[in-house]
Amino acid sequence: MIEKFKNFSALNNENDPLKIDIVGETYCDKTFKIERACSDLNALEFIIDGKGTLDIDGQHLVPEKSDIFFLKVGSRHKYKSDGNNPWHKLWIVFTGDFADSLINCYLPKDTYLFKNCDSVKKYFEEIVEISRQDIPYDLMVNKITINLMHIFMYIRNRILIENADLPDIIRKKLDECVESYFNLDKLCENMNYSKNYIINVFKNKYKITPYQYYLDKKIDAAKTYLTHTNVSIGTISKTLHYADQQYFSSSFKKTVGCSPVEYRRKTRKE
Repeated sequence: MIEKFKNFSALNNENDPLKIDIVGETYCDKTFKIERACSDLNALEFIIDGKGTLDIDGQHLVPEKSDIFFLKVGSRHKYKSDGNNPWHKLWIVFTGDFADSLINCYLPKDTYLFKNCDSVKKYFEEIVEISRQDIPYDLMVNKITINLMHIFMYIRNRILIENADLPDIIRKKLDECVESYFNLDKLCENMNYSKNYIINVFKNKYKITPYQYYLDKKIDAAKTYLTHTNVSIGTISKTLHYADQQYFSSSFKKTVGCSPVEYRRKTRKE
């Protein structure tokens, strides 16, 4: 087993809201096994590769590549690496009132394993890198706190998405973008799903692609402006983030069957 870590527990102040105790990286072997009857620490561990088992407070879990597992103060647990496919993991041990607040606010109760969290690997890598820098302890804690917050928020957002209707969440995000620039790649990145998955799950429910839905919503918004306001065609085009007025007019006519000017004239007469 190869283990690289730094222990900062001697630098902790009792009144610090967040105490960083140990940060490390471990290349496990078939002998790796840890057991605690009542844990005196909180830890988050990211599995870069390999697999193993975690038994904690009556739950039997199998953390593997790209998963995060959580060890909580007061828990009874034992965990070990698979002998044939041992863990390579990054981890951080932390305590304090702020740590307790993060755990209580962002993590679901009695949940210790979070699957497929590859998007937060960079935050664990940053935490390990910061811990190895020759900087004052207080500055190190401040920098690590930012990365911990990213990890906790990611876990919470993933759980909210998994517990909700994903197509409806996508639709809501598209509705919010009608008067701004929309980027499907950015949406996929923020929601931590592939582009193909987002497109397919949305299309299965609404029978239309997210991008076409977005374009249709922009046309609906344009219709509202044309019918109920005196805002110029050029201003409507800019408000709805079309490339220019000519492209807006062309897109509108292709969808509606008449130009914005004709549509305004027609609806005003009616």
